[in-house]
Amino acid sequence: MKKWLVYLLGIITGVILTFAFAFYVNLSNNSGVVGLEMFEEPGDYMEYSQFEVFQVVESGCALAHADDSFGAIVFIIPNENQQFYDEQKIVLKKDQCAQRVGTYKYSTKMEIEKTVPAIRIVDGVELPKSNNSASNNKNAGKTLFDKPGDCVSRKNFEVQEVLESGDAIALEIRETISGHVLTSDLEVLILAQEGSNFYNKQIVKAPQGKCARQIGNYKYQEYGNTKVIPIIAFK
Repeated sequence: MKKWLVYLLGIITGVILTFAFAFYVNLSNNSGVVGLEMFEEPGDYMEYSQFEVFQVVESGCALAHADDSFGAIVFIIPNENQQFYDEQKIVLKKDQCAQRVGTYKYSTKMEIEKTVPAIRIVDGVELPKSNNSASNNKNAGKTLFDKPGDCVSRKNFEVQEVLESGDAIALEIRETISGHVLTSDLEVLILAQEGSNFYNKQIVKAPQGKCARQIGNYKYQEYGNTKVIPIIAFK
């Protein structure tokens, strides 16, 4: 009886030690960060120019929005002497690039599991840029119709985000109660016109007798998901 018990305890102890060793090796290979999976060799350079940190996690790493808050999410591994903080804005220099070095898996507050690129900011690298890169960036994701489409709303809109192109992503205002703006789920892109300088929380009023007509579609990435929203103009 005692021999059998000693044998069983030996097996259990061996299994526990095996899993503990495997866990330790995995943490060692991934800088001690749970959820981080490093590539054996660094991957491609990613065409991002700036980041905005929204959460600093263990080991000094950071989750950040790439290029703007409606862009993709990345996990930034700090270099030596690099420290991150919430809402920090990181603009890459001309000789800096974001290199993909792995993936990072985490759960959101809504218990949704996400897997995002893990990157490092490397110096001494410059991606080739085409002559039309600025123009292409401004028009990226936009598809305009040959003629205006249906009226999508006759209400005002509240600007949620101003893009680098100057265009604004906005939500339809359902009603205003005691100065508090309540928005609907209708999200649109309003194109910047000459002299129009949008800003966050700006109220864009629909001109009297006109409505917001769809003139195209705008496709973008939000938290790793692709969204397509109408581009509108008041006509």
